[in-house]
Amino acid sequence: MRNSLFMIIIVMAGLLTLNMQNMAQENAFVICKDNPVSWQGSISFILHIDKPLINGYASEENFSQILVEIPGLATCVLERSYSSIYIAMEWDSIGIHNGYGLLLTELPGPEKYHILFTWNAKRGLSDGYFNGIPFRTENPRYYEPWEVYGVGTRFNVPSGHNHVTDVVILNRYMPKEEAVMQVPKELKGKHSYVLGQRDFVSPIDITGRQGKLLYSSRMNDEASLKGWVLEGPAVIDFAENSMIMRSEIPRPSDGSTGHFNYWCPEDFPSNIIVEWEFKPLSDKGVCHLFFAAKGQNGKDIFDQLLPQRDGHFQQYINGVINNYFFIYFSNNRRMRTSNMATTWLEKSSKQSVLALGQIGVTPGEKEFHKIRMVKDGAHMQILVNGKVCIDYTDPGNDRWGQVMDGGKISFRQMAVTMAAYRNFNVWELL
Repeated sequence: MRNSLFMIIIVMAGLLTLNMQNMAQENAFVICKDNPVSWQGSISFILHIDKPLINGYASEENFSQILVEIPGLATCVLERSYSSIYIAMEWDSIGIHNGYGLLLTELPGPEKYHILFTWNAKRGLSDGYFNGIPFRTENPRYYEPWEVYGVGTRFNVPSGHNHVTDVVILNRYMPKEEAVMQVPKELKGKHSYVLGQRDFVSPIDITGRQGKLLYSSRMNDEASLKGWVLEGPAVIDFAENSMIMRSEIPRPSDGSTGHFNYWCPEDFPSNIIVEWEFKPLSDKGVCHLFFAAKGQNGKDIFDQLLPQRDGHFQQYINGVINNYFFIYFSNNRRMRTSNMATTWLEKSSKQSVLALGQIGVTPGEKEFHKIRMVKDGAHMQILVNGKVCIDYTDPGNDRWGQVMDGGKISFRQMAVTMAAYRNFNVWELL
């Protein structure tokens, strides 16, 4: 072995620790064969970034890099795309539970980060930590147990510009208290803002700026939703003075069918205040609000020259229509970013992630939540129960393209979701 590679291997009770000062070549190591990693385990490492990574900017190089590989079981990856920066653990041949990860808009660099993934398939647990900060909602968890068919007895650390050191593998699930203790003191909690964890942000002061009521619906019967346009296989019911939405295909055989959008028929200006009340009726699912939606070249999204849409997500991010959208409720195992402990704002086309923020509606909460979205030109703010979750100003530069002005609004749900809505109102922002 080359002198430039310093390695310490400790194998004891299924624990393997590696300290590598130089990762100039691909290296393969054996996990303790008497205690292999399979249906439960933990893997952590220090990720070294050699330069800043940011999403957007079509001129930047996209890449997908393997960080740590456990053949036949799982692979830890780092990806950069126009859409996002993504750090994940992907399962090999696992079926519906295909992995989970952390979606970001940036990673400052040169820098190093402590990453930890831990799982227990029989208990339905899969958690992750970024510098000791959980990037998944902690409680309650609503994952069913899943099958793990592979067994990890060795792992590889490929070479690359962004390399890893200090790999630690355990053959057991690691609770939060222990996971946080693994983080070097100098990294603990560092760069928390990239996860959307920021100091208190004041709500936009709309005193004296709330203008004309542009649209109002109690959403309590069919008459209150006259003219709304449904795209996708949804069932719309009414109960307890609210609209109940669910899919006709609540358990699709793949991840692309059964989803739907429900569009308000009105066009709204660039500066608006949007409010509604929301209550999840299922523990799983994903809910979005689309806004400032227009077709290509400013066309109405219902222009007959545009392709028909039926709820498949790719139809909304392929450049045919443009809009912003934000996710305020997320707990779905089919998504690689499932159960992230954040709210996030995105921009189509190309599904570019603009900003992450504090979690909006946590899975398991059964009360109505008051949600407000304020769009003041390029400045957007999203609040849940008065708490600012997202506060972001679109720079309108070549990173993500021009600022989107006015347009239509839609509620979107994924197939496994069932939720209640009421009291939808839109005001002009003066």
